[in-house]
Amino acid sequence: MTAPRVSVVVPTYNEVGNVPMIYDGLAEALAGRSWELVVVDDDSPDGTADAVRALGLQHDNVRCIQRVLERGLCSAVHWGVQAAHGEVIVVMDGDLQHEPALIPRMLDALQAGHDIVSGSRFLQGTAEKGLSDRRRRLSDWGNRLTNYFLGTELSDPLTGFFATSRRMFLDSIPLMQADGFKVFFDLVYHNRNVTIRELPFEFQRRRHGQSKLQLYVLWLLACDIVSKLSRGMLPPRLVSFVGVGLIGSIFHFSVLYTSMDLGAVFWVAQTIATVVAMVFNFTINNVLTYSDDRLRGTAFYKGLLLYSLIASVGIVANVSTAQITYVSLQGHTFIAATTGLVIDVIWRFVVSNRLIWGRSSMLRKPR
Repeated sequence: MTAPRVSVVVPTYNEVGNVPMIYDGLAEALAGRSWELVVVDDDSPDGTADAVRALGLQHDNVRCIQRVLERGLCSAVHWGVQAAHGEVIVVMDGDLQHEPALIPRMLDALQAGHDIVSGSRFLQGTAEKGLSDRRRRLSDWGNRLTNYFLGTELSDPLTGFFATSRRMFLDSIPLMQADGFKVFFDLVYHNRNVTIRELPFEFQRRRHGQSKLQLYVLWLLACDIVSKLSRGMLPPRLVSFVGVGLIGSIFHFSVLYTSMDLGAVFWVAQTIATVVAMVFNFTINNVLTYSDDRLRGTAFYKGLLLYSLIASVGIVANVSTAQITYVSLQGHTFIAATTGLVIDVIWRFVVSNRLIWGRSSMLRKPR
């Protein structure tokens, strides 16, 4: 088999019902062209990877990359691009909301000299069948924020449907965030001097699976922007973790001052406030910071218990440091409590990435 000219990279999670239709749509749209389908599946429990492999037994232009330890849409696309054989990379979702029929027009636009070609849900004349009013509002807010940051006027800067050369993508990957928010956003950010062509398409309704767009995407976008403003020194996940910690500090100080007003001595009030903030931070981080590795059901409570046991070291350091600072500064409650919180946040971030949600998580089920 000769190397395909077009590689279509599709990241998936729980899309088993969509796999055959994705291939059929691509086969119709790319008839007469040399192409391959590279599916990168994050170990979907519904058997998506098995469905792709079964499809690959029927068609020699289908490949499956099943990631057992890694998670995340951005890194999945990076893996797919690095494994692709084609000169041109097309990235699309696995939920059937992106139209394969647009791909030939994308290829023509690239051939005409454009560096990146994207499918837009919001160009005049398009029909957004797959967008609810809530999702449309979220997209509008995200688009405004993204364009303001990039200095562009794209109608859909957060699209997940685009095409570019494999060489440009490979050159950009070392600069891109594996735990970033949107691959297209990241690619454009690092290639702001190239020509971009938007093409309208009808955003279809999902046929199988569940939508992954939730309110937290705006949080993830904001964290990604802060990370880029730091020139990558602060990974988006760290930005999110600290951001959640700052929000949790509101609960911390509320409980702290309330407890002291009720007559508790400082170290007791600080202990109570720290425990309350710990539960809050764990819960919110599970939804926002580690959305790709989110713990559900019994795993959530096991994670909370494990987090509590390991973070107890951080609590001791927090309370001890805060008490020493409080005594040394003769009653400066805010400064003392903040000092303890800084020690605690650093400890918990390391623990979270190592043992709770990360690739070495103690909660991962053995295969």
